[in-house]
Amino acid sequence: MRTAVIVGKRPGARAGVSVLLTVLVAVLGLGGARYLKADNAGNGQAAPAKTAAGRLGTAEVVRTSLSDYTTESGTIGYPKARTLHGLGDGLVTWLPKSGSVVTRGESLFRVDDRPVSLFYGTTPLFRELGTVGTVGRDVKVLAENLSALGYRIGDQPAAGTRITVPGTRPPSAAAGSKSEAESTPSPAPKSSSSSYQVQVTSQDGVFTAALKAAVKRWQSDRGIYPPDGTIRYGDVMVLPGRVRIGAVTSQPGDAATEDLMSVTAQTKSVSVLIDASEADGISAGDKVRITLPDNSFVAGTVSAVSTNVQPKTGDDPATDSDQPKVEIIITFDQPSKVRKISSADVDVRFTGTTTRNVLAVPVGALLALSGGGYAVQISGGALVPVKLGVFADGMVAITGPGLAGGTRVVTTS
Repeated sequence: MRTAVIVGKRPGARAGVSVLLTVLVAVLGLGGARYLKADNAGNGQAAPAKTAAGRLGTAEVVRTSLSDYTTESGTIGYPKARTLHGLGDGLVTWLPKSGSVVTRGESLFRVDDRPVSLFYGTTPLFRELGTVGTVGRDVKVLAENLSALGYRIGDQPAAGTRITVPGTRPPSAAAGSKSEAESTPSPAPKSSSSSYQVQVTSQDGVFTAALKAAVKRWQSDRGIYPPDGTIRYGDVMVLPGRVRIGAVTSQPGDAATEDLMSVTAQTKSVSVLIDASEADGISAGDKVRITLPDNSFVAGTVSAVSTNVQPKTGDDPATDSDQPKVEIIITFDQPSKVRKISSADVDVRFTGTTTRNVLAVPVGALLALSGGGYAVQISGGALVPVKLGVFADGMVAITGPGLAGGTRVVTTS
């Protein structure tokens, strides 16, 4: 379900809702608008007005920021089961029991008697990490997890720092695209023919000498040999959080590259399925407001926006669509707020464009003029014609001659 509450629409919003209809729904639907039957605005005194909401009062014109938003339906639950398999060659030598829970730093399974540890994050460790100076998002995942496990990793270079990376620049970087660290490469120093430079971004980590030392300590504690400070491909599996082991489909002696087990996340989230054309502008890290079944509100954060997914068809002809769908996963900022909810339908409000430093009044202060347009009535008499801006949370942005913050206007109560 989608709720139109703005004049116009944010990028990616559902088409087909006219501006006029949006205004009328927002104004009349709130039961606060008044209809002025008399003269044009600006003639000094207002003629008697019919009000749909009963009593009248006054409210201040305020200077504030308003955000347009859209509302979509979602479902609280646990993410779907995921099948795991090893990331490298070797034989499985140990598997966990079905029903057990694995948390950060613990073993998911062992390959050639080498533990495969669980780290939290969204970027997999896709390469060997052991060379000081390596930059990338996978390095940041490594650094954040070791720090969370209590290991001192030293200071990380700030965003904007230029780092000399040993080795040959990857072909993608040489072609002018983002480097391994999604940074813009620059020519290597003349003194070195086997290194190049990247600029660290806020998404990057840097494999420093201190981080390498932390890896050595972690390897020693985990019984990973040799404890040389190098994370080999397949030593770590990155998942969004702790997991519960489902069906174990492998056994010791099987190839690690086969399906080993299924896991489900232990952290509740909200899944929202919307048309791909409406997902423009929604990205990981966006803040949302979730309305729970008891009409209370909790905050959430977009954790993932999937690639296109074809919807099921035939279940509900009224809502089925041939459009490809995008699944948006939202985590709760305070999971304890939904501890007692195992599954439920919720409404998720996505914030679009924020309009700052505008004059705004309650929607009930608008006068719908018989000749078209809108006005507000200054407390004491005069009418002021206004142009409408964004609607949000019962307020509307307005512009009109002589209006300023603190001006009192007549409104329904």
